[in-house]
Amino acid sequence: MSTDDRTIVAGLPIPEFKHIGVEPISGACGAEISGVDLRNPLPPETLEEILLAFEHFLVIVFRDQDLTPEQHKAFSLHFGEITEIPQAPTYDGHRDMQEVRREADEPENVVPSFENFHTDSPFLLRPPLGIVMRALAVPKFGGDTAFSNAYLVYENLSDGMKELVDGLQIVYSGKHIWANNEKLPPEKRLRLRESHDFQEDELENIHPAVRVHPRTGRKALFANTAYFQRFVGWSEEESRALLNYLQSLAQRLHYHCRVRWKKDTLIVWDNRFLLHRGVHDFKYERRHLIRTTLKGERPLGPSDFPPAK
Repeated sequence: MSTDDRTIVAGLPIPEFKHIGVEPISGACGAEISGVDLRNPLPPETLEEILLAFEHFLVIVFRDQDLTPEQHKAFSLHFGEITEIPQAPTYDGHRDMQEVRREADEPENVVPSFENFHTDSPFLLRPPLGIVMRALAVPKFGGDTAFSNAYLVYENLSDGMKELVDGLQIVYSGKHIWANNEKLPPEKRLRLRESHDFQEDELENIHPAVRVHPRTGRKALFANTAYFQRFVGWSEEESRALLNYLQSLAQRLHYHCRVRWKKDTLIVWDNRFLLHRGVHDFKYERRHLIRTTLKGERPLGPSDFPPAK
């Protein structure tokens, strides 16, 4: 794919790809990658282009990848270190893999799928860099995963709003997930991991409301309702008012792409600069996805990049 026509996807011209097939999903983010069998070792030039596609499109999709858990993990390691997270159920004895599962007779609320676009585990000191997820069983129709480009959300703010959010920090907390779940009637409870090795003080952290890519310096909004407590120095009421407005921007369709799952579809998405949500528009069918989670860096904000003198 050439940049001769300066095609813009995800806010930037598409790079040139010579060793993989790349088909953008929307103008906002996402691309399907072809010509790759992830069961086999990847040639360096192919891997380099896959990583480039990941950085540019933020979510990349591979079809027909029948992988073992060990092959899934081996591919994940090309993007970063695999880590555990405290809340998601583990998969089949693999502490470093999680599952997202809804049986045909279960209500949609059994999956911790937030009603709004969100990032995973922002309460951790080093929230995940990304997710590598593969489908084992999917509905005949529906059950997609939708994504929203947080770079574009930020870049389309007014200058005044950018100045405001550039200076904000957020308290994110996962301390009360299990206690709150136990208070619900059994039929309304989420499927959560039963035990973990995280200390309580590891489940709450303060992060910038605007996240800066450590290499490119590009800014994205890092404010979402999942695990949000308040903006530092603001009341809860004030915080929710601003958050609700910012969250509404991420719902706009021109920031989105949507991936339709098929068996053995594998997707990799950037959890730092992309928001996501499952679409539970199906009934009486099974949906079973498995994933690895990639450890990220501590989020950097605008204050970490002082203006050049």
